Amino acid sequence: MTAKDNLVARARSALVRRVDPLAARRAATLAERRTAGIEQSAAVDAALDATSAVAVRDLAQKIRDGGADLHDQAALAQLVEAYLTHQDPASMPHGVAQAVAASFEGLWQPVGEPVPEPPPFIRDVIRDQFHRLYYHVSKRTWKDTWYRGVRTYKCPTDMWVYMELIDQLEPGLVIETGTYRGGSALYIADRLETIGAGNVVTVDVNEPPNPPEHPRITYLTGSSTDPAIVEKIAGMIPEGSPVLVILDSDHSRDHVAGELAAYAPLVPVGSYLIVEDTNVNGHPAAPDFGPGPMEALWDFMATDPGFEVDAHCERYFLTQNPSGYLKRVR
Repeated sequence: MTAKDNLVARARSALVRRVDPLAARRAATLAERRTAGIEQSAAVDAALDATSAVAVRDLAQKIRDGGADLHDQAALAQLVEAYLTHQDPASMPHGVAQAVAASFEGLWQPVGEPVPEPPPFIRDVIRDQFHRLYYHVSKRTWKDTWYRGVRTYKCPTDMWVYMELIDQLEPGLVIETGTYRGGSALYIADRLETIGAGNVVTVDVNEPPNPPEHPRITYLTGSSTDPAIVEKIAGMIPEGSPVLVILDSDHSRDHVAGELAAYAPLVPVGSYLIVEDTNVNGHPAAPDFGPGPMEALWDFMATDPGFEVDAHCERYFLTQNPSGYLKRVR
């Protein structure tokens, strides 16, 4: 039995035991026979799945009816997470697929006002699964996001947070690594124009084709970690002004680590450094990406006590930069 099978089996078992003791014994017997190499067949798998489907359905209904406790919710959340994370939805038996989908309604049913937040283990299952849907169906989501006719590979909730930070800081300079088409630089420049302060400098190893023009944008071509580039950008910061740094170029761990080392010293107390796309490598998207921005962030935070994660910037639940909003506090 693989690790995935073990995870799903534990989730099934935890759920079934809370719903139907007879079904629990039946499922345990089937699982034991399969683990022992007996009756390793589609029929046994189907029987296990059918048992789990009934359990999911019954427990979801119990939660909707108000008869469940936190343990019931946790069991259901565990099963949903196990199925949706470790099993190809296209291969699920129809009954299981229906039950898992219906269970989202059972996980959290807000009633009345004000509505308290769901428990963290429920919130995280819902948030992470939607995050994966948003991220991986990218052709209709973040890869089809535009600003003033320019393609902008950004999550709209993150763009809104950037607007808030610009309004709050009134930065003398916004530093962006990773230009792409220039859509986010244009968005930032427009916001700076609105508040009447600051400029944006954006750097990329590739010169963007037909980049949008704006009097507050400076384009640089080269590596964001090139000492000459870093020195030039540092010289553009008005003395004593707030700074906003956005790291969105090569997302490998080593490159992001180099950017953090280069640009963190340019951020004064009270200003922000944003590490983008910390969601990849299973946080919670793109599990096969490999060590990336989040891993570089962990290493950086372990050695630099000057920054803290500003969780308030993640209050809209969906962000492609989880734990990536860093505020200089000392």
